[in-house]
Amino acid sequence: MDHSPAKPEPSVLARFLPNAITASALCAGLISVRFSIDGKFDAALAAIVAAAILDGLDGRVARKLHSASRFGAEFDSLADFLSFGIAPILLLYFWSGEHMNTAASLCLMVFALASALRLARFNSTLEEKDPWQRAYFTGMPTPSAALAVLLPLSLTEPDPTSVKAIGPYAIFIAFLMISTIPTFSGKTLKAYSHSSKICIEAAVIVSLITFMVYPREILALATAAYLASIPLSWWQYRVKFRNDDS
Repeated sequence: MDHSPAKPEPSVLARFLPNAITASALCAGLISVRFSIDGKFDAALAAIVAAAILDGLDGRVARKLHSASRFGAEFDSLADFLSFGIAPILLLYFWSGEHMNTAASLCLMVFALASALRLARFNSTLEEKDPWQRAYFTGMPTPSAALAVLLPLSLTEPDPTSVKAIGPYAIFIAFLMISTIPTFSGKTLKAYSHSSKICIEAAVIVSLITFMVYPREILALATAAYLASIPLSWWQYRVKFRNDDS
């Protein structure tokens, strides 16, 4: 007979707060769509970044308050699809203007489809994670993919040549989303020392402050750094987990 003490039920506030953060992330995605339609592209980009920050907070808050739930996970995925699957491609579509062509728009549609598949796969494996999946994401997470796919907006102005490049690049990011390539997650910070964590967190804060002044430049640097980290995460995964299995 199990005599272990029952876990206390989370309070109403503990259940409400994570979902309120998720709702705020969803609203940020909707605001980004509105800004894109109005031609305010820097503001639309900032709204997607805000949605990504809020998306990183809701799960952490739920775990801290012991109020994680299946409803919260499903709600989070629906919000993610709007903010990171739809808002970025609409931003690119309206930014491209008259230069947008059918091929590029179809590639952007593939990106949205890949984000839905990525989120569905994530939800289907919530309760069946291998040890390595607790330290790494399987493929590129949708918030990272949403910011990465916006790289053309940071590097160039819309013209026929740059818009033609959007399609293949969007397909590349879509592939990274649905792939099984291990990519770094915030959980890997546990392996770092306390001083290293402080340095990483300080760098993130400085980057966010600088983003307010130079949004496109910071996005380009952050995207380049993230894409460069993927081969490193793959190598670290092979060293840590593949060697243990062999």
